[in-house]
Amino acid sequence: MSENKDNQVEIFEDEKHVLLDHNYDGIRELNHPLPGWWVATFALTILFAIPYYVAYTFFGAETINQELEKDLASISGIQQKHQNEQGGFNLEKYNAYIATDNAAKVGAKTYKRKCVACHGANGEGGVGPNLTDKFWIHGDGSAEAVYGTVSMGVPDKGMQAWAATLGEEKMFAVVKYILDFQGTNPEGQKAPQGTEYP
Repeated sequence: MSENKDNQVEIFEDEKHVLLDHNYDGIRELNHPLPGWWVATFALTILFAIPYYVAYTFFGAETINQELEKDLASISGIQQKHQNEQGGFNLEKYNAYIATDNAAKVGAKTYKRKCVACHGANGEGGVGPNLTDKFWIHGDGSAEAVYGTVSMGVPDKGMQAWAATLGEEKMFAVVKYILDFQGTNPEGQKAPQGTEYP
């Protein structure tokens, strides 16, 4: 298709059979068919959609969210098994380590590097929950419970498992640092979440 000197659209002979009869402000349209491969792909997507729709609507096929929940449960089980094999939380070792001169420094440094983004500089909460009140979403707020949460993480809430990254001593130190937030009542603290424990 081309234009002549009078700005009128010139139709080539071999295009007349695909020229549509409508005219919009001098604009004419050619009805070129879509490529065969594109039409075939489109037809296949429609054919695929039929059993897909039936499976998820009438036969209870597993959704992506259900698959995720199953995978997270599996991961949690593996982490729990690993922790049990490693002996889990040892209160005596915890008490011995947090009594050392280095523990407070290690705890503060670890918290600042790994926890501040979600829990706030003073434990007031942010993306993650407030660590300064007596309300706990996971566990009862004991050193063992906090250690377990930090160790295995909370994958469905976006908190990673820190045991392998930090190691036992840094875990002990950061747990003590977190528990020291109790009752500090910082400004801008997040509303309570979970269950209250004495």
